[in-house]
Amino acid sequence: MPTAIIRVMTTTTRLRPAGIAIATIFALGIFLGGENDQIAQIAQIAQIAGAAQVAPVAPVAPAPAPKASLILLYDDIPSRHELEKCKSIGAMEWMNVSQDIESYKTGVLNVDEIIRTIDRRTEGRLPSWLMLDAEVPFMDDLNKDPATPEFKRATSTIISTIRTLKRNYPGTRWTMYGMPNLAYWIGSDGWGKATESDRRATLTRVAKTYAPIIAELDWISVSIYDHYDPRMVEYGNPKSVRGTPESVRRDGHEWRIAQVGLAKLLGGSKPVIPTVFPFWAPGGVAPYCRVINPRDFIQDQITPAIGAGADGFALWATTGYRIEQITRVEQNPSLESKEENFGVTEWRAAVTADFLGGTPPADWNTPAIRDVLTRRLSQTLFDSLNNIRTWESSQSLPSPTSP
Repeated sequence: MPTAIIRVMTTTTRLRPAGIAIATIFALGIFLGGENDQIAQIAQIAQIAGAAQVAPVAPVAPAPAPKASLILLYDDIPSRHELEKCKSIGAMEWMNVSQDIESYKTGVLNVDEIIRTIDRRTEGRLPSWLMLDAEVPFMDDLNKDPATPEFKRATSTIISTIRTLKRNYPGTRWTMYGMPNLAYWIGSDGWGKATESDRRATLTRVAKTYAPIIAELDWISVSIYDHYDPRMVEYGNPKSVRGTPESVRRDGHEWRIAQVGLAKLLGGSKPVIPTVFPFWAPGGVAPYCRVINPRDFIQDQITPAIGAGADGFALWATTGYRIEQITRVEQNPSLESKEENFGVTEWRAAVTADFLGGTPPADWNTPAIRDVLTRRLSQTLFDSLNNIRTWESSQSLPSPTSP
């Protein structure tokens, strides 16, 4: 760690909220040992993003504020019993708002259609935490050169839409899904192995890309799902996870530290509430849709994010949709192709293994199967939130033998 930075942070200045994020990230370097270089990289982005601010030393140090509890959010808990348990630990509802259908082709969001969809879904009863999910083609367009028409169009339409939604629904808090968005791989390397110059270049580029959008949001929600299962390293298999089980886990930890750390620096005092998922997500090498071992979920998704300064977690599940998808008699082939590694085939196999004793039912579309899925999926979501709350209060991990 550069001596000059240590001296500024510890003896000569008082840090405003964004500066506190820098201090948190540097302190995390002590806790994580080998990840110090990664954390220092993130801290150095602060000046590029315009996030770090320093004020003169206060003549008298104020009393420390009480530590706020983590903000825990859920999107869909269909079991009333499990829903009430979520509320009992202070969890709150959030809602995902999808982009309009035409925007997939045009690259321009139709805010009027989005508002009509919100009003149909909620009949005016919105939760206070809301997320606009606009990924295609916006994520790709934002990866292009800032001088391109696609980049300018994506930035402009996202900012314009967020501003309109905030005006239309006063008192609500809005974010964008997965922004800022750091790729899991830098070239052919994970974050644990990437060179210092490659990490700095990636962080700098992404900071500049997303800073104007982050400035418009009320909270920041980077995605930190698990895509790569360390147990699936199989030497000699071209479809195997690259590296060793240890390097796979390290890559995931350092990527999450980078995601949350950069979000803290760009967001300043805005809460950073990463989106998490207690099931294996597509896009990597993993037993897709299976429940992640609860201990691994805490150790691999939650603790790196808390260490990097996360203010809470938004549990994403869309449980009602998943149950409908799994139990539907008539399947939609086009939808299945769009949900590669995350469609009805994978979800039926996963719930069979996790909740049905390994034997698939003869008929998926029965009240009994729906009841089992409603109860078990809801219970998994509550357990995930409760395990986060337990870790927060006592640093106690779930049993490694939990389902």
